[in-house]
Amino acid sequence: MKYLCLILLATSVTGRFTDDLYQLLAKDKANENLISSPLSVEIVMSMVYMAAGGKTAQEMRDVLKLPADKKEVARKYKDFLTNLEGREKVAILELANRIYVNDRFSLLPEFNKVVKDSFKSEAEAISVNDPEKAVSIINKWVKEQTRDRIKSIAEKEDIDSDLTVVLLNAIYFKGQWQEQFNSSNTKKADFRTADKKIVPVQMMSQIGEFKANYIPKLDAKVIELPYRNSSLSMVIFLPEKVDGLPELEKKIAGFSGYLPVQKVDLKLPKFKIEFESLLKDILKKMGIVAVFTDKAQLSGLVQKPTKISKVIQKAFIEVNEEGAEAAAVTAVFGSGIKMAGPRPFKFNADHPFAYVIRDEKTIYFQGHFVKP
Repeated sequence: MKYLCLILLATSVTGRFTDDLYQLLAKDKANENLISSPLSVEIVMSMVYMAAGGKTAQEMRDVLKLPADKKEVARKYKDFLTNLEGREKVAILELANRIYVNDRFSLLPEFNKVVKDSFKSEAEAISVNDPEKAVSIINKWVKEQTRDRIKSIAEKEDIDSDLTVVLLNAIYFKGQWQEQFNSSNTKKADFRTADKKIVPVQMMSQIGEFKANYIPKLDAKVIELPYRNSSLSMVIFLPEKVDGLPELEKKIAGFSGYLPVQKVDLKLPKFKIEFESLLKDILKKMGIVAVFTDKAQLSGLVQKPTKISKVIQKAFIEVNEEGAEAAAVTAVFGSGIKMAGPRPFKFNADHPFAYVIRDEKTIYFQGHFVKP
């Protein structure tokens, strides 16, 4: 008997869980380019928590930093998702949940009601007797929610007679930089990796006014690149040392340092990252264990004893002069204006750096770029 939880990508509504998850993910993938949405994981695992009891619920509550009162959890996510709907006008930020249920079972009415009302998640029956069709239905939803940027999350071997439920969360973003890059300024340049290699990269550049500063406690430069007509921005953390990223990423959770608006000579590489990760081991390391075992207490979900067998996250980001787009993340870069005046603050991202896409309350995407 198993329960399959597939997560599409996508800090956050609660904060600390997403910070802790990213720390483990960044350490595990220190030598790989990374794009992730800890928020997406939090939302799906919180849906699971709504059906959990006993030790299973206790572990999830402790790790996810959730209130013991599930009604309070439901209110929190309802408020968050309601506020998100229709907020962005020019930038596109969309978040969707979906539940697929083995057609031999059905979600228990109370669970179905709470996820529909608070998590805005629709349930749909799929037949495990036709794995190809079931996979096609799931992946079609994924493609639609991510504007074709993520093609699939489920595979034929994921669908078998033991499958009860698939829970999905998709998050998609697309925006234009407030200060765009001019493609004629993009030149081939050297990128220095942490292991002291020199690799060519297409480096975008502009001079413009941005919130930016050197932050001594981070030993890093930080810049905020806002998206046009949006509350969202990309914040980039550039360590002073070429090999300083691992240490920097331990410190940036909840960053709130002062960033004055100043003239900046900005250089940023074009990059594309496609990323996939199985998250069960990381979640177990964080303390969510029982839900993956035969002792899982998920009696509030379906009429059948159930456990989680798999947690997957897929994500994509592309950054260029025109912008970036992703199934978990899409950001769009633009062209800047040269201005006369004092010598500008230099921000040259020619070695490994970390980045987040966020508004004033929530981090939607987070990752690092370590090599072209």
